[in-house]
Amino acid sequence: MNIIAVDDENLVLEDIKDICEGFDFVTSVNTFSNPADALEYTVLNTVDVAFLDIEMPVMSGIELAKRFNRIRPDIKIIFVTGFKEYAYYAFGVNAIGYILKPFSDDMILEQLNKIRPDIPHRYGPKVFVKTFGYFDVFVDGKPMHFSSSKSKELLALLVDRRGGSVSTENAVSALWPDRAYDESVQSLFRKVLKSLRTALSDAGVLDILIDARNQRSVDTSKFDCDSYKLFRDDPEAIKEYQNEYMNGYAWAKQTKQHIDNLLGRN
Repeated sequence: MNIIAVDDENLVLEDIKDICEGFDFVTSVNTFSNPADALEYTVLNTVDVAFLDIEMPVMSGIELAKRFNRIRPDIKIIFVTGFKEYAYYAFGVNAIGYILKPFSDDMILEQLNKIRPDIPHRYGPKVFVKTFGYFDVFVDGKPMHFSSSKSKELLALLVDRRGGSVSTENAVSALWPDRAYDESVQSLFRKVLKSLRTALSDAGVLDILIDARNQRSVDTSKFDCDSYKLFRDDPEAIKEYQNEYMNGYAWAKQTKQHIDNLLGRN
């Protein structure tokens, strides 16, 4: 189950994220203090459930829910509010319910349990990312094709960050370390990003990429990765590592050093 939460109070967002991540049926939780960012994310990513505050500056939760209904009619809306009288509005935008602040784990679980039978199990292609030696991606056992070496390197960079966000400026700095961060290189980066999206889409795994307002990352729940297993102390992955990590990418040396330190191979 993929969840988003939108609220102008960061503490509320942190609480929702912490609670939802404690449920084993939840695969990802993304939080937004700006409704526009949430809309942009939802256009590009599959979302099952949206927790929405009702009273927010710029755009109310009611208006945001209406826009979600137009973009992704299958999103389940749950309002989170401090005012009981707002419950009436939940039924006008196909919301499944509402939660009053302050909320508890049980209150959130009760709402999610209403939805769980309706969320389809997604058995997408099996994806394996190889980082030991040279970087490669295999979809159902077949190597993924990249029309651009830089688009492949961009995906490698995102995998290296293990779900952490990479800004456009940081990505440019890694991919073109000798180039100034000007409009020309930003335009080049946009072409590389478009090429990566196309490659992922052609392989049927576009949902690996999380792309939201100048921040890119990968959804680590959507693929297996040899180095991720190593960081979880998987004995087979540790045995498989032969002191080589993402050969050919200068920016990967820091992670290689980290792995070598972990394994005592300095």
